[in-house]
Amino acid sequence: WSGVPISYPIGGISSYIPNSTQYDPNLKPQNTKSYEVGTELKFFQNRLGIDYTFSQQNGIDQIFAVPLATSTGASQLVMNGGKVHTISHEVVFYLVPVMAGSFKWEINVNFSKMNNVVDELAPGVESIFLGGFVTPQVRAGIGATYPVIYGTSYVRDANGKIVVEDSPGAWNNGMPKIGPPAVIGTVSPKFILGGTNTFTYKNWSLSGVFEWKNGGQMYSGSNGLLYLYGVAAKTSDRESTFIFDGVKPDGTPNDIVRGGPTDPDALQDLYTNVLTNIDEFYIYKNSFVKLRELSVKYKPAKKLFKSVDLGVTAFARNLLLWTALPNFDPESSQGNTNMGGSFERFSMPQTSSYGFSLDITF
Repeated sequence: WSGVPISYPIGGISSYIPNSTQYDPNLKPQNTKSYEVGTELKFFQNRLGIDYTFSQQNGIDQIFAVPLATSTGASQLVMNGGKVHTISHEVVFYLVPVMAGSFKWEINVNFSKMNNVVDELAPGVESIFLGGFVTPQVRAGIGATYPVIYGTSYVRDANGKIVVEDSPGAWNNGMPKIGPPAVIGTVSPKFILGGTNTFTYKNWSLSGVFEWKNGGQMYSGSNGLLYLYGVAAKTSDRESTFIFDGVKPDGTPNDIVRGGPTDPDALQDLYTNVLTNIDEFYIYKNSFVKLRELSVKYKPAKKLFKSVDLGVTAFARNLLLWTALPNFDPESSQGNTNMGGSFERFSMPQTSSYGFSLDITF
């Protein structure tokens, strides 16, 4: 036994502690085959350019920790248990719309779209745990875009509407039913679009960098906790009645009125006793548009000491943000990593930064 309160060595006697992870003696390296094709086109004396690249990667014998039955005496087996394919498209667009005298305007745009799909896992295994908590978790599931968020869901009808409890007199009457574990979120974005605009006049240049991430979802624990502790804006009105948006088990629209002076605990019950147990409530869209950097650079026309180039740059980063995720930056992290953009909980806000650099080239 290696748990509390046992701590080795005991009285000077040490011991071996059993490992709950076992390793397949036939483990072999994973293998990836990649295919790539692309084209590079430039026109009008390189003032217009388009680069396109298509690639596909097929990974076999991927190494995963596969869960084991507790009757084996171990919790997981590290083995070759996966087949994954990745298809990606990348387009780089370059344009110089204005070039007159000492003035030049350059535009660079980069579009990328990537799909990771799990084709196979170990026999009898439908999904693999990649990180997270007991619930929710980040998983790789067969036939699903990698990765996905897995956790407790709402009960929904055939039309996808949330089903509420219809039990007059019950404390949770009119509130959503807690459903089974399921895939509740897809992390991968539809596409990412980044771009740079640069204006140059004589020895000065002004540059702006933006990024647009479209699509994708994440588990936002911080937003969920705002509701749990009653500090979210929607929880400020604790005297009015409310009807949860959903349907009754018979399919009719929910018309059960809760809250108000005669039902003072309803709102707290909804957020602290019902929704906090439904991981799907914590899932948010996390598309965003960011102005990542704005910089001004000055480079003197004359060299310093005949062989040294000098440049001075002032910059500001993380200036503007629009996001579908309320209250937080979707790039905030869960500890040292947010599991590929899947999780956010107790995160620190992103900060804007300002500075300058001195470039000396010789």
